[in-house]
Amino acid sequence: MLAPLRVGDGPNEFRLSSVETHTTTLDGDTGWAYRPPATLRCPECATDIIQGGPREPIDCPTCAVDLSPERFADLELLALRCPLCRTRMQHGRRHPETFDVPEWATCPNCQYHWEFKHFY
Repeated sequence: MLAPLRVGDGPNEFRLSSVETHTTTLDGDTGWAYRPPATLRCPECATDIIQGGPREPIDCPTCAVDLSPERFADLELLALRCPLCRTRMQHGRRHPETFDVPEWATCPNCQYHWEFKHFY
């Protein structure tokens, strides 16, 4: 009979990602509500705007631009930041002809993975 799984004394930490995310990641989220923090370019003065979450307003720290979160797709996305370690994430779109927002993002540092949940 096989011995049951046990936690050893080593540094290994294994966390399961949500079912929809890649199996090679340690942690993850699914859905636009859990989108990682974004850095956007201000359409007026080209300053970087940090949008901490998808429901937060898009407010330029330099000029008077103050946009609703729904205007996200109208702005240039410069980066997504990992919510766990703050590293710049790799991101992309699988269906650029259908969606104008990122559909996935993966942290190259801690392997956190986010997926935009949608139905085809």
